[in-house]
Amino acid sequence: MIELDLTQWALAILVVFIGSTIQGIVGYGVGLFSAPLLFLINPVLVPGPLVIVGGVVPLLMLRANRHAVAVRDLAFALPAGLLGVIAAWLLVGLLTAATWQWLFGALIILAVVVSCLRLDIRPNPPAIFAGTFCAGCMGTITGVGGPPLGVVFQHAEPARVRGTLSAIFIPLSVMSSIALVFLDRMGWREVWLAVAMIPAVFAGFWCARHLGARVPRRGFRVFVLGTAFLAGVYSLLRGLM
Repeated sequence: MIELDLTQWALAILVVFIGSTIQGIVGYGVGLFSAPLLFLINPVLVPGPLVIVGGVVPLLMLRANRHAVAVRDLAFALPAGLLGVIAAWLLVGLLTAATWQWLFGALIILAVVVSCLRLDIRPNPPAIFAGTFCAGCMGTITGVGGPPLGVVFQHAEPARVRGTLSAIFIPLSVMSSIALVFLDRMGWREVWLAVAMIPAVFAGFWCARHLGARVPRRGFRVFVLGTAFLAGVYSLLRGLM
């Protein structure tokens, strides 16, 4: 049974629509923006449904950037991502509901902090391995796996970033979904919730194609990080109270 009323459905679809529009314009945002807000709307929306939605978004981006995928990067990223997903699977299985809530908020705040870092990290094999491990772990727990890899690839060519990260996030989404199935956090309920939100992803990308050249990207970055930080703080405090 899907436990959302009409208001929650409308808010969830609006959040995914805005997150997908932002991702289509600036290259990220659907996870970092949507996860904490969806959690506040109804915790059943994360991580399972968002992990599935997060796999659809890079599929759309990969279609346009497949020529720029660096296969060598994938050779280091995919094994690391698998290890990160396994680590998350081991960790989540030990969490109570209250611990889950404050840990979720803490990881969202961590994701915002990581996104703000301006470290001189280059996308070499050790950095890609470490970043993808963290992405697999965080993505499975919260549905937000982008920030660690965003830091690793922040100095790479834009085409390589869009193509390679999309090629990484698609299998990571599959691996995270399988782990969540074994944790009883992914079932037909989560699948149908994700399916219901996917039209908002396509609508968001359509808007991004028509608005991208007119919108200041820095303003979107501040909006995404600020919203995620406030929602993460709220989730953390609610879990600790």
